[in-house]
Amino acid sequence: MSTSLPAAILRSVSQGDQKDQMELSPPTGRFRYIAVRTDRPPFDNADVRRALNAAFDKEALRQAFGGPITGDIPTHFIPPGQPGFEEAGGEEGTGADFMSQPKGNLELAKEYMKQAGYESGMYDGPALTGVSDNATQQKNVSEVAVAQFAKLGFKVDMKYVTRDAMYTKFCQVPRDQPDVCPSVGWLKDFADPETLLGPVFNGKNILDVGNSNFSQLDNPDTNKLMDDAEVVNDPAERNKAWGEVDKAITEQAPSIPWLWDTQPMLVSKNVNPVVNQANASFDLNFTSIK
Repeated sequence: MSTSLPAAILRSVSQGDQKDQMELSPPTGRFRYIAVRTDRPPFDNADVRRALNAAFDKEALRQAFGGPITGDIPTHFIPPGQPGFEEAGGEEGTGADFMSQPKGNLELAKEYMKQAGYESGMYDGPALTGVSDNATQQKNVSEVAVAQFAKLGFKVDMKYVTRDAMYTKFCQVPRDQPDVCPSVGWLKDFADPETLLGPVFNGKNILDVGNSNFSQLDNPDTNKLMDDAEVVNDPAERNKAWGEVDKAITEQAPSIPWLWDTQPMLVSKNVNPVVNQANASFDLNFTSIK
């Protein structure tokens, strides 16, 4: 059994004779995204960030990762199957126009760039820095991302390093963090929307080392929404409160979400697989040999 499959293997298996050996998990509760630093130009301007979301062909990013079998393209942050998903807009999303077209809308993106003060609709500033995971799938996605940035005139000088270096030396250390971290994601700790949004977007969680607020979003309004939602105990009201948080964060466009994960898993023909619905992986208590 395998749950870590390269993009080429995913495409080959899903389209070939072995497709009956492919198991798909329920949504994992993870969203993958391209983080941009919101604490310094040019990404301190929300309209620039909205422009990027509008411009990016997220289907191309997903294809580089392995194709539709790897998950759905987000319309907001809380993934399917998680508390607060429906309250945040479900599959349809929040209504934000810059999140509505998975293949991108360059004309809309240029309108947002003009609102941000770029008269031509294109970025005309200095080159930006980026650090990416150099693992095959992640590197493929990052290379596509660099091309997507270029559609609006952004040149990103991407450095490819090992995953541990990407996190511990760069993307988790604000002092050394580049402008763009394209290989990040967030997985729920347990089935509660606070675990998906609070560590990633609340300004109080920005740390000097081991930081998980990769976009360094520190917006007083969304911070307060999260602080208030943290203390709501009734489940229905809690989901509603965090759904509103998701809508507010999506409107701020602090990053470029491009995948709500599912977990493609390859199974030997002599295995009876059982997938745990809570962690979207094989449950070894019940999986057996035929």
